[in-house]
Amino acid sequence: MDAETLNPLKVVSTRGYNTKGEFINEARVAAIYTSPNTSSFIVAVKETGQMLQVDYKDLDNLTITSIASAEFLHDGFFDPTGRYFQIAANASNKMVVVDTKERKLEAMIDVDSLPHPGPGANWIDEKCGPVAGTTHLGIGLVSVWGNDPMGHPDDAWKLCYEVETDGAGVFIRTHETSPYVWADQLKHPEPEVQQSVQVFDKKTHEIVKTIRVTTEPGKAALHMEFNDDGSEVWVSVWNRKDAKNPTGEIVVYDAKTLKEKARIKGLTTPTGKFNVYNRSHHKT
Repeated sequence: MDAETLNPLKVVSTRGYNTKGEFINEARVAAIYTSPNTSSFIVAVKETGQMLQVDYKDLDNLTITSIASAEFLHDGFFDPTGRYFQIAANASNKMVVVDTKERKLEAMIDVDSLPHPGPGANWIDEKCGPVAGTTHLGIGLVSVWGNDPMGHPDDAWKLCYEVETDGAGVFIRTHETSPYVWADQLKHPEPEVQQSVQVFDKKTHEIVKTIRVTTEPGKAALHMEFNDDGSEVWVSVWNRKDAKNPTGEIVVYDAKTLKEKARIKGLTTPTGKFNVYNRSHHKT
């Protein structure tokens, strides 16, 4: 689309065949990401399991590389170099890795039930080097894999370790200045668990604290985001009983002490809050 008028400049169908050879007429676009190192969009077509790398330099002669992977493609994120795109194929219990420089499938990593990293997380592990992680919709587990094929080839695209949490979740976040990784537990049926987030140590891989973000009936905690210098973590609170009622909150925590600092009240189901600096640098 034209960025000023929002008028379409090019329309491309995503209909096609899935990995089983079945024609999918309504193949949804799950997500679109801008590749940091190339003039292209990374497009995840959910039902077909196709990753499309769309070079937008010449719209009249549009170049689209179709990369077959697995179903159902959903949320993803880049590694710190911006070369490798890591995305959940949650119906296939895999994390798919695309090399945006070579425009090809790099790897498919077997994880557990219904991976869902949300905006994802990258950090450094003492054993495996640079790693990334995902929560799961189907189980209380964080899966962590190596993502540095140049510096740590023996650990790249292999599971490094797993951390058990109390409940299935949808978001995982960290920051390069933080010793911790945060995971929510939104999909657990028990209110006490879905109202809590868990924090584990990057060195020991152990849960260091379970934080009860809210105790109000019908509310749940999700989607952690750090500020730009990593000193704070912002956690959303949904009012699940009445999503249109502005009684949701954002709770701010000290990222070092893990203690609550403030509450921003009067919000309606706050979810995707993203720090601009963190988003543009793709480091964590």
